[in-house]
Amino acid sequence: MSDQYRRAQADPDEIIKAARRRARAASSRRRGLVGDADDSAPVFEGNLAVQPATVPVEAPPAEIETPASPQRETVVLPRTRTETKAKPAPDPVEVPRPAFVGGILALVVAGIFGLLVLNTVINEDAYRLQELRTQAGELDQTEQALEDELSHLDTPVYLQAQAQLYGMVHPEKVTFLYLPGGETVEVPWNEE
Repeated sequence: MSDQYRRAQADPDEIIKAARRRARAASSRRRGLVGDADDSAPVFEGNLAVQPATVPVEAPPAEIETPASPQRETVVLPRTRTETKAKPAPDPVEVPRPAFVGGILALVVAGIFGLLVLNTVINEDAYRLQELRTQAGELDQTEQALEDELSHLDTPVYLQAQAQLYGMVHPEKVTFLYLPGGETVEVPWNEE
């Protein structure tokens, strides 16, 4: 790589000195702006700083030097000095705090009341659901008891006992009727 493309290395001491010079210059400019301000007026720094009013001050006439080379002319402009008069900060805008706090409190109270009503409705539905489940269980038990009773009443032993209770007796012969031809057959009673 050739020397003409090489980047010059910066000396760390020179960088530190340059930074200190810039800091001193900024500090002296700041002191110049703040020094002439009224002591009772607030002064701010940064983006919200109070901008000083500038008034041109006439400087004594300076001799204009002509350079040795006729290609360029140097023009010296008179310097202007800035007078600083700090403008007072605007009065703070007051927010109606009681109305704001009252609104926030009303919002919180309405939210709590809404949650309470919602919780009550949910619990009410839960109690109703529990009652319906209990009632369904009772109905299932009643249905099972009725099915058991029906199956007991449908047994041949029960039917025979009821028939004897009403005075019925076993027949000696049983008659069967065959429909296509209409013939009848009599068979003696069998206990089976």
